[in-house]
Amino acid sequence: MLPLTLGANIGTTVTGLLASLVSDSVAALQVALCHLFFNISGIIIWYPIPFMRKVPLNGARELGKWTRRSKAIPPIYIIVVFFICPLLLLGISELFVQQKVGWTVLGTIIVIAAFLGIIRFAWWWKRQEGRAQFIACLDKRTSRNAALAALPEDMQFLKSKVAQLAEHTGLPEDEEVDEEKAEGTDDAEAEPVAVAEEAVEAEEQA
Repeated sequence: MLPLTLGANIGTTVTGLLASLVSDSVAALQVALCHLFFNISGIIIWYPIPFMRKVPLNGARELGKWTRRSKAIPPIYIIVVFFICPLLLLGISELFVQQKVGWTVLGTIIVIAAFLGIIRFAWWWKRQEGRAQFIACLDKRTSRNAALAALPEDMQFLKSKVAQLAEHTGLPEDEEVDEEKAEGTDDAEAEPVAVAEEAVEAEEQA
């Protein structure tokens, strides 16, 4: 499957290359050639060496496992890979082409900070059980979502079991219990009123 995918990536560049040859724009031809050689360089890096070939395959397997655990993984992956990373690299490149010392220093600091952040993340992922913590977080989130989804059915099941238990034991239903509580409350409120009326009548007779 990997060779077919890599070949398809080369095939997608042909359309842009043919379109750029028809146009009179040099910039269009440059973009099409960049697209072509970018995909060719990717194949040269990842395919010929068997060890390097395992990197994208293992990454695809891990991404599939995470997606099975949580549906939020695909949109997060798309946002990070296709929006955040390109915008970050574009912004850093713009800092270096400004031909100003301040922007160049800022770009250098950002590159060093990003490089150190990647190293720290790799250390946490490999040496500090970051992968296990991430998977445990996904499993916990999945279990919570499943429990919330099954909550209405569980409530209906419990209500049916309580009704069966009440019918079997002869216990009063909830409505009867509520009525008894309401009658008891009314009687409790009426007793002080009756006592007060009797006291007033006794005073009048005296």
